[in-house]
Amino acid sequence: MRGISHESKRAESEGLLRRIDELCKKYNLTYSSLSNKACGNSTISSFMSKDQETLYMPTIYSICLALNLSLKEFFDSQCFDDIDEINEIRNQYQKPE
Repeated sequence: MRGISHESKRAESEGLLRRIDELCKKYNLTYSSLSNKACGNSTISSFMSKDQETLYMPTIYSICLALNLSLKEFFDSQCFDDIDEINEIRNQYQKPE
């Protein structure tokens, strides 16, 4: 199993920042209101203000539940197009044409 490079981690964080911003605008939510709705604490707000370096999958899943999105819908965004690991997973699960 290969490790994730520092550049890849940074790209992941930037993708998450963009996607959460995109979803907050779409659903007319502040970072704080999304954080309270999804987690009941300031985890998302801390991440968006860059006080926290990353979000973990349980938090991302909580965002999905709060917004009635599947994980696929969350990650199926151009915000993640530059992240090799996500593109590899997308390619594995694409339906054959």
